[in-house]
Amino acid sequence: MIDINFLRQHPDTVRQALTNRQKDPAVVDSIVSLDTNRRQLLADVEKLRSDQNTLSRQFQGKPTPDQIKQATSIKENLKKIETQLKTVEEEQNKIIEEIPNIPADDVPVGKDDTENVVIKTVGQIPKFDFQPLDHADLGEKLDILDIKKAAQVSGSRFGYYKGQGAVLEMAVMFYAFKKLINQGFVGMIPPAMIKGSTEWKCGYASNKNLFNAYYSSPEDDLIFISSSEHSVVPYHMDEIVNANQLPLKYVNFSPCFRREAGTYGKDMKGMLRVHFFNKVEMNVFTLPDFKISDDMCLEMLSHAEGIMQDLELPYQVVKSCTGDLPQPNRRMYDINSWFPGQNAYRETQSCSNCGDYQARRLNTKVKIDGKNELVHILNSTLVTDRAVLAILENHQQADGSVLIPKVLQPYTDFSVIKPKQS
Repeated sequence: MIDINFLRQHPDTVRQALTNRQKDPAVVDSIVSLDTNRRQLLADVEKLRSDQNTLSRQFQGKPTPDQIKQATSIKENLKKIETQLKTVEEEQNKIIEEIPNIPADDVPVGKDDTENVVIKTVGQIPKFDFQPLDHADLGEKLDILDIKKAAQVSGSRFGYYKGQGAVLEMAVMFYAFKKLINQGFVGMIPPAMIKGSTEWKCGYASNKNLFNAYYSSPEDDLIFISSSEHSVVPYHMDEIVNANQLPLKYVNFSPCFRREAGTYGKDMKGMLRVHFFNKVEMNVFTLPDFKISDDMCLEMLSHAEGIMQDLELPYQVVKSCTGDLPQPNRRMYDINSWFPGQNAYRETQSCSNCGDYQARRLNTKVKIDGKNELVHILNSTLVTDRAVLAILENHQQADGSVLIPKVLQPYTDFSVIKPKQS
């Protein structure tokens, strides 16, 4: 959630940020008007309470009829104005919670992901002397993916990893997980379901559509997480962390559940856009300094790039434009890996700095020079199932086999996946 004090002091900045994010800037005027009304009502409440206290001190024994009349009038007026104040505050908060984070100054202005900016291309796109298959066809031929059975069991946008495919998937996850632990991150396997109030504090959805935005069980007040961020970031809610502990760095493994409606007819084949997948993710808490948190964002990005390089996958690093930023993010980088079956780069990872946007609702603070300040919170995908799919497509051979990246072979106990025998 944005800082109301910042909005009061810099309304034009917020208006421009909303415009750049393809949002209606008129909400700023609504908030300013409500805030002016709220502060006046607060002043009225304080005045009436002061009058109430002054009148009480004037009582000498039994109050006079005039004093009783004054006390009754003050009480009635106070109740009326407090009701008005509550209504105004609720209306203001509903609007404020819809306002996304203010993008960093260097974030490109653009309407959507088509206007993101490629800042780096790494690795050589493989050249094949045969027609490369996409992961769906490869998976079927190798008997390691079963999308048809998943459709029968669960519906569209699901899949089975089986046999050596299941081993490869687990190897990718554990390799990435273990690598980050060896680099000082704390390993975490968090709950896959969280309370609705906890989800709201993460800043991705408003109260009005909370349970519709995610797979959920409203009767139990539980929401299935769409990434480990949603249960790891609240790990420190309502805490004042020690400044000497920062940065707090976590690497998490979790299942992820997403509705993934997507564009009609897009990504219906294969397993690029599914309702359930596994993910290894980084979450970091830093001191409330944009230089520190932005540097950490680049460090986390380098970790994600390192995994792609270890897996011998060509990729691009993309700086996301204003129109493509999720609500809590002040900046975001995407890593798009090459998929020969689609002849295109597709997103496999992202790295985001949310500043203090999430910490404000989560009430996660750090004491600096005797003052409690909101921490900065960052998240970054390290690897998902999509990396497995990219391995299949990029490392396929003319005979239909797939070579396993060397770093994974100690975890798979095989160096190649061969087509099933007919």
